[in-house]
Amino acid sequence: MDKDTDAYVAHHSRRMLSFALYRKLKSVVDLWDREERGKAKVVAAAAYGLVVWIAFAVLGALLLPRYTLFFALVGSLVWLVFVLTLVRKHLGAPRNRS
Repeated sequence: MDKDTDAYVAHHSRRMLSFALYRKLKSVVDLWDREERGKAKVVAAAAYGLVVWIAFAVLGALLLPRYTLFFALVGSLVWLVFVLTLVRKHLGAPRNRS
């Protein structure tokens, strides 16, 4: 091979490596961005669900004081399942949309 061919191959090899590194770093940054957006959605929805749960617990305690403990326990379990579902939905492994 001559010098021009060697230089051409070396130049394009560096460009291919650079492009591969760029794509890898971009995928990592996109993953972090997706995770941060997912965390924000989970926290917002969980806080809203907690407010709703507290409102129902207070309403239940006022209307049926005898079942206050039952409302608190069942409401806690429902809220916990709700939060776990949110985490799985927003922070679970990305799905292939092919």
